[in-house]
Amino acid sequence: MAVLSALAATAVPTVRAEKDPGCNVRLKGLKTLSDPQRKLVNLHPTNTTVAAIDALPQPHPTPKRRSTPFSRRVWRVPAQIVEFKLEGDSDIHLILFDQGSYMVAEMPAATCIPRKARDRTGMVAVRKRFELSCGKPTQTWQPLGAVVLISGVGFFDIPHSQNPHAPNFAELHPVTGLKIVSGCS
Repeated sequence: MAVLSALAATAVPTVRAEKDPGCNVRLKGLKTLSDPQRKLVNLHPTNTTVAAIDALPQPHPTPKRRSTPFSRRVWRVPAQIVEFKLEGDSDIHLILFDQGSYMVAEMPAATCIPRKARDRTGMVAVRKRFELSCGKPTQTWQPLGAVVLISGVGFFDIPHSQNPHAPNFAELHPVTGLKIVSGCS
C-alpha cells in the first residue's frame, strides 16, 4: 500500500469539468465514489468470488443510489484480467474471469475523479500502478491474462451490449485495490 500511496503522490492530476465528454457523466458519483451517499460505503474489502457476485439478484430498476448492500461495500475477488481497454469516458475497462464466470471492473481516470471522492488517492494509485505494470490501455481490446486480487465498490450497471459481463450487470466500479499475483511486470 505504501507503494501505491507513493505513486499517487507523484501524480498531479487536475480535475476535469463536470460536463467534460471525456469523463463519465451517467451516475458519475457512484462510479467515482463521490456521490452524496459515499460515506455509507465500507472501504474494508470483503472477500468473495466473481461467481458469487454474478449470482446476486439483478435489481429492477437499476439503482441510481446506494440502495443495495452490494453497492455499500468494497469487494475483493481473485480473478484473471483477460482483456482491457480505454473507454471513451476515460475509464480503463477490465474483463475479469474466474472459474467460468465473468464480470467487469473499471478504473476511472484521475482527472475524472472529483476531489471530494472517498479514497481518491487509492483509486489514482491503483490505476497508475496498473498502467506501469501491465501497460497503457488503448481504445481496442488488449489481451492480458494477469492473475490479480482486485478490490472495488459494488455497482450495478444498466443492461447493455458489453460482452462478456456479469449476467446481472454487477461490476467493481471504481477499483480501489489491486494486487498483481502474476502476468504483469
